[in-house]
Amino acid sequence: STWAGMVHGGLDVCAYWLPLSGDHWEGQGGYGKAKSVADAIHAAGLKQNEYFIMCATGSDDIAYPNVTPQIDEMKKMSEFVYTSDLSKGNFYYLVAQGKTHWWGYVRHYVYDILPSFFHEGN
Repeated sequence: STWAGMVHGGLDVCAYWLPLSGDHWEGQGGYGKAKSVADAIHAAGLKQNEYFIMCATGSDDIAYPNVTPQIDEMKKMSEFVYTSDLSKGNFYYLVAQGKTHWWGYVRHYVYDILPSFFHEGN
C-alpha cells in the first residue's frame, strides 16, 4: 500500500503521497494507524512543508469505513496541517460522494489531486 511505502523508508525518497481507497494496515484502529504514519515522519526528521499527503476514496467504497477513522485521527496530530491548498498545509482527504471501490474512479481522483502537488510557496 502507499501508506506502507511511506512508513517504511519512502519518506526520504518522495515528498508527495497519494493513497487511494485504502487505509494504513499497521497499527490498531484509527489512532494506531495515524500514529504509525506520524512516527515515520518523526523518524525521517521531516518538517511539515517537506511532505504532502492527499488521500481519496468514495463514500460507498469498501475502504471508506477503514480509512476515515485514520484520517480523523491524523487531523488531530500536529504533523498534519489539513487543507485542500497544499501551499498552506500538507494533508487533505477527498471523498467522492457515491463512488465505490472501482479502478475507473482512480483517474478522477488523480485528475483532481495531481495539480495540487505542483503548488508554489513551499
